Amino acid sequence: MTLPKQFLHILITSSFLSLIPTLTQAQTITVKLAAAQNSLGSLPLVIAEQKGFFAEEGLKVESIDFKGGAPGRQALAAGSVNACICAADHAVRLRSRGQGGLVLVALTEYHGYGLVTLASSPAKTLADLRSKPVGITSAGSLTDNTIRYFINEAGFHPDRDFQLIGVGTGGPMRAAIESGSEAAGMLRTPDVEAALASDGKFRLVQDYRRLQYPALDLVAVEKWTKANPETARKLVRAVVRAERLVQTDPAAVVAGVNQMFPALKPELRKVLAEEAPKLASPDGKMARGGYVLMDKMMKTGGP
Repeated sequence: MTLPKQFLHILITSSFLSLIPTLTQAQTITVKLAAAQNSLGSLPLVIAEQKGFFAEEGLKVESIDFKGGAPGRQALAAGSVNACICAADHAVRLRSRGQGGLVLVALTEYHGYGLVTLASSPAKTLADLRSKPVGITSAGSLTDNTIRYFINEAGFHPDRDFQLIGVGTGGPMRAAIESGSEAAGMLRTPDVEAALASDGKFRLVQDYRRLQYPALDLVAVEKWTKANPETARKLVRAVVRAERLVQTDPAAVVAGVNQMFPALKPELRKVLAEEAPKLASPDGKMARGGYVLMDKMMKTGGP
């Protein structure tokens, strides 16, 4: 897939919405977000809620869960949500289809996923999974693009040589790997860390977590931002305030992580709290290196 030439300009300048002064809003406005998954990259949204940043902007933010970024993107295109917490890939796809996709604010600077299998699996590399079922979140998602890209890089064909199966995220993906219905599957932080901490039951085939990539962002469409420019500015402003706290306020990070992942062991939540500042965008702007890799990945790996 070829990225539109004007897209880089939109990605870099959209985050400056946060610099526009606050205007008084007489009533609370509800903003609906499609959530692809509960991942550490969404921490700024949780902190913004906890600290009252959304309320100060006159916003009530509601999240609706979807099984991966692609279904969330479809809901965004249909107008049933106002923005999607998903990879920048989806903004590219929306724009390439004439639907005006754009990134309101970057949430993470790194990919965050790993390809996980059972420790007992004979698969040591991606090539070892040839002809076997490999779990992705959904067709057309970041996980789909990523696996396709690295399959191509390994000299194979994603559709002829591999079975890529949409499973969903988190628990369903882990269960599919554990049951053996998937030879391996894509898990995201914190699910990767939780799996690897499970008494040696799982291991990584490939680790994408430190790839610089716009893997989680607030994605919207121009139809909504043009109709609701002040609401978009308020949303971005609140999230960027929270992103700064991720870098400067460890207590706020711990509180957010504890709310997001109450079922995780305290020691794992501590690891996530330490990881959060490394993963998160510090200022809501997409890193140029991440854009370059996304461009390359979508051109060579996308379906």
